[in-house]
Amino acid sequence: MAAYAAQDTDAESIQTAADLAIRLLDRGAITTCERHTNGRVLDADDIAIGVAHHDQADLVRAALTRAGNPNASRVKVDTANRLQGREFEIVIVVHPLSGRRDATAFHLEAGRMCVLTSRHRQACIVVAREGIRDLLDSHPLTDPVHLSVPAKFPDGWEANQVIMAKLAQHRVAA
Repeated sequence: MAAYAAQDTDAESIQTAADLAIRLLDRGAITTCERHTNGRVLDADDIAIGVAHHDQADLVRAALTRAGNPNASRVKVDTANRLQGREFEIVIVVHPLSGRRDATAFHLEAGRMCVLTSRHRQACIVVAREGIRDLLDSHPLTDPVHLSVPAKFPDGWEANQVIMAKLAQHRVAA
């Protein structure tokens, strides 16, 4: 396993994401939408778990395997880059900053959060460790700011602040 996974992966968030997917399957969650107006049981193929790193995806897959649900291996687990362009009924996201001690440019990249939080049709569940807003506040953007020059890309630091503010309105503590 890479040094990244041992040092910076939030094992509890990884396990929680896997546990949520298993609970959806074990409880026979029903999905109702314009495609299935009478509802239908949620299938493992309807669920994705999105992470920032390949090591994290491997850890989620291992947690799903340990759960013992025969359908768990069909839950799609992958990085934001590989989930891009796909669509699932339910997406469980392990927040890229969960468990980190720093906010690197990679983890703040606005497109990554956009992809992770926009692949769902019915629900997006974001799993994160408390303290991400404090992490963002203590690691502000250090890139130089050029006045009167339009930004080429959305500011990831600001995008993460906006997402955290929105998520705070729908927070469930575990």
